[in-house]
Amino acid sequence: MRCLGASIRGSELVLVTVLRTDTEFTVESSTSMKLKLKDSSDRETVRAFYAAVAGFARNHNIVTMAVRGRQEKGEYAGSPVSFKIEGFLQVLENCSTTILMPTTIKSRVQKHGLTLPPGAHKYQEDAFFAACAH
Repeated sequence: MRCLGASIRGSELVLVTVLRTDTEFTVESSTSMKLKLKDSSDRETVRAFYAAVAGFARNHNIVTMAVRGRQEKGEYAGSPVSFKIEGFLQVLENCSTTILMPTTIKSRVQKHGLTLPPGAHKYQEDAFFAACAH
């Protein structure tokens, strides 16, 4: 099974395609990317960002996505731009998107004893574990 994991930090989106077999999870390095929404108030920039994400999902036949959610209130609340990016992910055509809160991801990672596989980058960790927890 393939699942696209997504992690949003500020205006940056990390996408990691995870392949799941019966015994392990691996990162498809050729189908991973990092995008930044440079100006969230510029219409053309926003459209180009959305087109890049939609094109990535379409070109790599992504039908399942797990997004690491962010808090809406409090000290660790996500930025307005991050929620805009989350909205883009939720409306992608032909892609079922699930938002998983960090506590859910953490409990599933601990339950199954998951670790970041060799070859994966540290910045991909949150997106990788979101996909594994799905």
